Amino acid sequence: MTSFTALSERFAGVAPRPITFTSWAAAVRRSVLRFEFDCDRPDGFTGRVRDRHLHGVSFVDMASGRHAAYRDHATIRPADAGFYVLTLQLAGEIRIAQDDRVARLEPGLFALYDSGRPATLTVGDGYRSTCIRFPKTAITPRREDPLAEITATPFACTPGLTDTVWSTVLSVNRNLESLGVHGPTAVRSLMTLVGTMLRGELGHQVPARPPHEELLERVLDHIDAHLCDAELDPASIAAAHYLSPRSLHALFERTGTTVSRCVRERRVERCRLDLADPALTHVPAAAIGARWGFAGASHFGQVFKRETGLTPAEFRRQAHP
Repeated sequence: MTSFTALSERFAGVAPRPITFTSWAAAVRRSVLRFEFDCDRPDGFTGRVRDRHLHGVSFVDMASGRHAAYRDHATIRPADAGFYVLTLQLAGEIRIAQDDRVARLEPGLFALYDSGRPATLTVGDGYRSTCIRFPKTAITPRREDPLAEITATPFACTPGLTDTVWSTVLSVNRNLESLGVHGPTAVRSLMTLVGTMLRGELGHQVPARPPHEELLERVLDHIDAHLCDAELDPASIAAAHYLSPRSLHALFERTGTTVSRCVRERRVERCRLDLADPALTHVPAAAIGARWGFAGASHFGQVFKRETGLTPAEFRRQAHP
């Protein structure tokens, strides 16, 4: 791990304002995943979280004191079960338990865990990390779970591919706001690198991508670019790519979801992020729904609650305790 010192120096740090244990729990649920938390010294706990999101990928920097977080079957919801979280330890220690494995991470080590299966995270004092949360479809659009063999497995950030990937992760994270129109392309390229690294840890060669996977990526890019359009639907998406509706639906069948559900989930995700943004607390929830293509306040409220378990107002209150 000779390169880790230089690598960690690229870490830009987390938001400087420390927050309480209650606020920490809310921030992690909002920016990473829904967890339940335990802390033996909640009154003395402080933590810091910085999270940004682009092109379906969340970049989260964290620092905190000792605590534990867990996800069981009662905590996991369909809306947040399709993600991986990849975390690089920068200081302190964390233990990640999942799938009958335990990864003990010290500075310079990283590990992956799956949002769709129970997990327990035990964090020591002086903890600091940076992580990315990304949909499984960013690695493969197929139904199978290709990385199940390496969840909760520690890997070292060493010279070569892993150093290259994490240097790129930290660089994109640091410059996210400055990427402008190049941001989605940069994040998409980053996820290609991440996928190559993780498949390498599996010991698999990365095959050439089939044409249907490249087509699906173009379709998903189109959906992300037009979420604010209330007229975005399977017919318009198919027409934009010179496909028949039947061909478009067949393309999505490989992913285990549908075109309409994909659009709905991406819209809800954008609304969730806006509702949690302190700079947008003055914007009515209905206006946020309209901004991301929902036809009316009632429809937005119904869909949002079905996907998240909370109404937009309830979600906003939890995000800003």
